[in-house]
Amino acid sequence: MSTSTGSETVDRQRQRAERGVGTTRKPGGRLPNNNKRRRPAIAALAALLIVGGALVAGVLAIRMDERQAVLQIGRDVGVGEQISKDDLVETRVAGDNLQAIPVGDIGLVLKQYASVNLVKGQLLIKGQYTSAAPIAEGKAEVGIVLVAGRIPAGGLGSGDLVELVKIGVGAQGPVSLGSGTVLDVPKLTATSSALGDKSTGAQTATVLVDQELAKAITDASGNNRIAAAVLKRGTSLGQK
Repeated sequence: MSTSTGSETVDRQRQRAERGVGTTRKPGGRLPNNNKRRRPAIAALAALLIVGGALVAGVLAIRMDERQAVLQIGRDVGVGEQISKDDLVETRVAGDNLQAIPVGDIGLVLKQYASVNLVKGQLLIKGQYTSAAPIAEGKAEVGIVLVAGRIPAGGLGSGDLVELVKIGVGAQGPVSLGSGTVLDVPKLTATSSALGDKSTGAQTATVLVDQELAKAITDASGNNRIAAAVLKRGTSLGQK
């Protein structure tokens, strides 16, 4: 009786196994799909990416807050020229740039004189401007007119250190009148009567010179007997 019952139990288990009852294996021998287990992992990864992105954005925002608003040159300012509000713009730099001038100090810069050539796009820093007017004690501004061939091919530029020479006539040789710093240079113009019978290109310039040289330089310029040799390009007022 017991043997018969055991055989029947074994037969039933074998039949159930053949039908797939009591097992997780699907017909055809394939394992069950575990997509439901993967979904929580993907969701966790997405959450980590979102949190990480938020942290990076927060750090960048903090770094931006640490950048300071400073003064930047908005257009070229020649050496000796007075700095105006229109010459300056605002930009932001790292807080460790101690030489840059904060925007809040713009009042200390306005009406100051550029002691070097200031180029559009550069930061304005201490030492690039002065409260002293270019015409200091013992100095004078003189205007000169220079025709082509009596200045370098590249012309003169603001801040150039030049030697002014009186051109000789006949047996009289050329004479050096002294040196000076170019303050302002308008564009080349066409002129005739004062410089000869024919129209020719000429460049006018305002030059800062020692006061005792002013008379000789203006006389040579007025008689069309002056030339300029560039000794150094773009110097500052303090380098002369």
